[in-house]
Amino acid sequence: MAAIIQVAVGIIFVFILLSIVVTEVNSLIAKAAKMRAKTLRSTINAVIEDPVIRAKVYTHPLIQLVKADPIAPSQRVSRDEAEKIANGAVSSVDHIEPNIFVDVVLTTIKAESDQQLFGALLNVIDGMPSGAERRGLRVMVNRIVTTGDGITELRNSLRYIQDRHYRSALIDIVNQLDEEVGLLGLEPSTNVSLMAGIRKIENPNLRHALSTVMEGAGSMEAARGNLETWFNNAMQRASAAYAGKMKNLSIAVALFFALALNIDTLHIGRTLWEDPARRAQISSQASFSVQSGDLQTQRNSGDAEDEFRASQADETNAIEDAIGTGAQVAYQLQDIQDLNLPIGWTFQNVSELADSGAALSDPNNLWNYFPENNPSGWLGLLAAKFFGIAATVIAAAQGAPFWFGIINRILRR
Repeated sequence: MAAIIQVAVGIIFVFILLSIVVTEVNSLIAKAAKMRAKTLRSTINAVIEDPVIRAKVYTHPLIQLVKADPIAPSQRVSRDEAEKIANGAVSSVDHIEPNIFVDVVLTTIKAESDQQLFGALLNVIDGMPSGAERRGLRVMVNRIVTTGDGITELRNSLRYIQDRHYRSALIDIVNQLDEEVGLLGLEPSTNVSLMAGIRKIENPNLRHALSTVMEGAGSMEAARGNLETWFNNAMQRASAAYAGKMKNLSIAVALFFALALNIDTLHIGRTLWEDPARRAQISSQASFSVQSGDLQTQRNSGDAEDEFRASQADETNAIEDAIGTGAQVAYQLQDIQDLNLPIGWTFQNVSELADSGAALSDPNNLWNYFPENNPSGWLGLLAAKFFGIAATVIAAAQGAPFWFGIINRILRR
């Protein structure tokens, strides 16, 4: 294997090991800080701007985005109280299925208008004698509430109700319903309950957004599809925002380890180039790790997940995971140390050494970076160290999969 390839393989091997450390630490920090859950909540905060609807959605048993008692969709709650609940302690939930979000939002928006538009109708139907007639009417009304379709069918069926008292009462209520729908400026054939609920949303931004989203939805199924697309678009933005946060975190963590351990890409590369035995040994070790699958296993264990996923672990498991992650980080750092590369810092006064000139050029000795100790060489050492550490940080932030693909291609040549 050519010397330049051996040097490249050795350096990339260090990048992979450090990248795995960075990813493990990122995962630990993200879980401890609930970064995914907080990103999810901030995204939905921007989507659902009305505090009352937001609080009801967040506390719904199917979502539980915050630690608070559920608020019923039809329950009255003040804006201040709703703001306090929605901005309370975030739970461990960091993923919401689109269909669940749609169901909860639609139920919350429609709850009050369902009761206002169809409550009286259901009360009369429930008061009818048991039988096929009452069951049929109940099914029709439930269909209207659920799908937004079937008002015309219900109106036609009322003419065939045998009991004149109930028939007259139900026809009067349906006529009143038509009047209320007309006052709302809606067509009887549209999703009247949903559109009525949207019209009553206090926040103008959310009201306008939902009106736009629901525009052209002639059925409840179409409305669900539009709302799900709206939610998925928001989640794509959330994923991009989360990936950006993790990238910034990767840079910060990589910078910490690169500085703490003095992992200087330029110095490592120069050392490998000047020491054929060492570069051959590390290149052989990297090749074995790749071909044996050991490196692949380590890479998989450190892969970051930028997409949202529901947290199922309880607090005990979270502590166990943290301990396991800490142990894995320690093992990876030990692997880096075992490479016997010029990694780590020293602090030694070299002014009295016989060969002090050569010693003053040692980039691992912190003593050499003080101007009074090394007047003619400290600035050059500092500049080289800056670029060497910067190269390490940028490389480690790319992630192990990136470098694993490159080293695989090199070794296949």
